[in-house]
Amino acid sequence: MTSEPAAVPIPPEVIAFDLLGTLFSLASLEPLLAAAGGDASSLDVWWSQLLADGFALTAAREYQPFRDVAKASLRTVLPKGKAAARDRVVTGLNRLEVHPDSGPAMGRTVMNARVAVVSNTSSDHTRKLVARGGLDAFVETITTAEDVKRWKPASDPYALAAAEQEVPLQRMAMVSAHPWDIMGARRAGLVTGWCNRTGATFPTTFGKPDVTGVNLLDVVEKLFVLTGAAPQATPAKRRKSTMVKSPARSDGSSGRQEGAARR
Repeated sequence: MTSEPAAVPIPPEVIAFDLLGTLFSLASLEPLLAAAGGDASSLDVWWSQLLADGFALTAAREYQPFRDVAKASLRTVLPKGKAAARDRVVTGLNRLEVHPDSGPAMGRTVMNARVAVVSNTSSDHTRKLVARGGLDAFVETITTAEDVKRWKPASDPYALAAAEQEVPLQRMAMVSAHPWDIMGARRAGLVTGWCNRTGATFPTTFGKPDVTGVNLLDVVEKLFVLTGAAPQATPAKRRKSTMVKSPARSDGSSGRQEGAARR
């Protein structure tokens, strides 16, 4: 069940970040797609097909893992490409490069709140990619579509992410570069922050994000200056962190690392 978003958004206790396209760039897949017979448009075409297939499955209350849908949709888009070349594209999802604003945004977040990641990929893939990007020092919890057998923008992944952090939905923010993700989080009851790196127009049919920024750090800063007041209720108990302390890093950040990512 979804809930209406709070009338006046409030600064979050937890900020959840989307993974693919938000924390990590997809650009490194372009030469792999070219080698599989694609062209300059293939990344956008494939990604749109992949999401459409995943969303359709969720709407029909079916579930297929992200990797399986990625492989099937790529075959649809590049049917003449060699299977081995297409497989290298899908494997390339394990080696994506982190966006340069991801680390600073998470570093700013932990000054005032806690960090989560909510992804449509598998738990194992998400955990490994977060570590590859050096972001595991900040992340407390990882929630994926695999956990609830439904893809975002269905409400289930967002609801589980808030439950794992033991906070009300309105005290968690979702930060994403994808309007569909912002719409799903808003309908689930979360505060929302849209990262608009490209200067795009947000779809009017999706409502409106609570804040919009040109990069992830900009979005986080704006979330922390929201003017709504917290509801008068017993504060939610902070979940036991799965992080373990490690020596402070030279940049002055905490250097915490994820000890046992959620499960």
